[in-house]
Amino acid sequence: MPEPWQIGNVPGPRQANVITEPIVVSALIEKAGHPLLIIGHEAIGVKVGETKLTGLLAKKAEKGVQILATAHTAKELVAENFKVIPWMGVVEITHKLTDQAWLGLDGKGPYDLVIFLGVPYYLQSQMLSTLKHFAPHLKTISLDRYYQPNADWSFSNISEDDWHEAIKAIINGLLEVKSDGDV
Repeated sequence: MPEPWQIGNVPGPRQANVITEPIVVSALIEKAGHPLLIIGHEAIGVKVGETKLTGLLAKKAEKGVQILATAHTAKELVAENFKVIPWMGVVEITHKLTDQAWLGLDGKGPYDLVIFLGVPYYLQSQMLSTLKHFAPHLKTISLDRYYQPNADWSFSNISEDDWHEAIKAIINGLLEVKSDGDV
């Protein structure tokens, strides 16, 4: 098992599956009935190749993944061509996700998969721990480059270059299913 990026993080006996093949993440997202992607401020300004990561996500927003911005991230996402982006604090969204009867931001029913990207490690760790213990109806994926043991799926601690390649592969994997081109 990989070590949590912050060694004080003691997750217990149930730990995240390590993402070794990014196409697995694409398949998990594609299989989900109602996925939610939570984007934190650390995703702003990150480039995958020559393209901003948020710009790539904006292209994919209409593909069935509900996107939620945290804190001031919404303003940056609107600048990246997202149409209207809902935003909510991380504590509030974590609390709402534990409620199995909550109909989600779009009113289409509870989420079954929650994907985290760009939320600070220490905060994401606590969010994932809460969801692991109080929202067993959810599957969780951390797409940040540090191992999050409280998620269901997480990358191990990987280099920035490997992480960029993995993110690109995940997006291209989603595109293959949707068949509208490569990144």
